[in-house]
Amino acid sequence: MSKEVEDLEEDVKSKEEKHKSIVKGLELKLKVSAYEKQQVTEETSSLRIQLLKTSLLQDEIPDLKRSLNEVKFENKKLESSLHILSGDNKELKAEKILSMQEIPDMQRAIAEIGDCRHGKVSLEEKLFRLEGDLTARKAIGAQDAELKMSLPG
Repeated sequence: MSKEVEDLEEDVKSKEEKHKSIVKGLELKLKVSAYEKQQVTEETSSLRIQLLKTSLLQDEIPDLKRSLNEVKFENKKLESSLHILSGDNKELKAEKILSMQEIPDMQRAIAEIGDCRHGKVSLEEKLFRLEGDLTARKAIGAQDAELKMSLPG
């Protein structure tokens, strides 16, 4: 019986080791499953957060589109104003060039007016002298006539 007991003991030990090995394998699988579950839970949480953010961003899309349209409209108004101002600027430059070309003519006219004024003053002075001379001659003529009348003759 000893051989049978030994065989049984060996068989029991073998089965116990096999059982322990199976238990260790299952414990390892359980740990791996727990780790994988944790990973899936974290990924699910991350995906929920992303989904929430996506939902919030989708809510912002109409406002952003409206803002974009407002900016585009304002940009068109500014471009139109720029176009008008550019045209005005070109006109002003052309007017400036014409004005700059007219300046020498105006300076000549001013100089001529100055010359005319000077000539007028000179002529007025000459006229004043001539009138004085004429008055003096009339007075002398009147004196001569008086003298001639007062002389016997």
